[in-house]
Amino acid sequence: MQSPSPFDTLAATYDADFSASTIGRMQRNRVWSFLTPLVDKENRSLKILEINCGTGDDAIQLTAMGHTVIGTDASSTMIDKAKEKISGSSAEFITCPFDQLATKFANEQFDLIFSNFGGLNCIDKKAVTQLGRSLSSLLVPGGTLFLVLLSRCCIWEIMHYGIRGKFKTAFRRSKRSVDFTVNDTTMPIHYYSPGGLKKILRPLFKLQDKHPVGLFIPPSYLEKEFAHAPDRLNSLERREKRWGHSFLSAFGDHYCAIFKNEATNT
Repeated sequence: MQSPSPFDTLAATYDADFSASTIGRMQRNRVWSFLTPLVDKENRSLKILEINCGTGDDAIQLTAMGHTVIGTDASSTMIDKAKEKISGSSAEFITCPFDQLATKFANEQFDLIFSNFGGLNCIDKKAVTQLGRSLSSLLVPGGTLFLVLLSRCCIWEIMHYGIRGKFKTAFRRSKRSVDFTVNDTTMPIHYYSPGGLKKILRPLFKLQDKHPVGLFIPPSYLEKEFAHAPDRLNSLERREKRWGHSFLSAFGDHYCAIFKNEATNT
């Protein structure tokens, strides 16, 4: 029997706390500003696997664009929430943790595999290495792996907690892992730099591009602090669009890392 995921507890309020929040929408829009041109340039319907899909917003949007999408998550409660949204959508949602993906989809090949907002931060380096092998086997040769992770050095977090004298929290991402507790369940969160992730995934994957997500846009836990300052938040979003260059990817709340599958799968 599969043990419950800590994200089962978060599922009930995930949309309200993140997806529907102003900052959450801004960060998701930032991700989509890089994902949309990538899928549009193919000029065809893609077969897409989304891992750690959460409550399914990205998968549903991708199917609305004409793509075939399977969304997976280790949390059965997240998947249940996603299924509640699929009226009129062809998206398929399946409960499946990372270590079962290769077996579950052994007879399938995908054009794109997508992981949004820190799913890979929930596993250690050894597990990321193994997951990379699994995902390479599931991607067509030359296929795209699009990952969004929490960064190791979030400037917003350092400044926000640093000026309050909370230095342990300000620099917590510099540690190898940090415990994250949901009710009575604790799990480690692991942080990877873009360069570190590149090393873990080579030689199966070649890094094609990277982008900061949340360099000027703040982390979602600051939503309440910006609730009465929409103009300031909009200004920060404009700055992110203008100044969020790829060489600053390591310093945002998250970053996008876009890889090409180098394996031949023969």
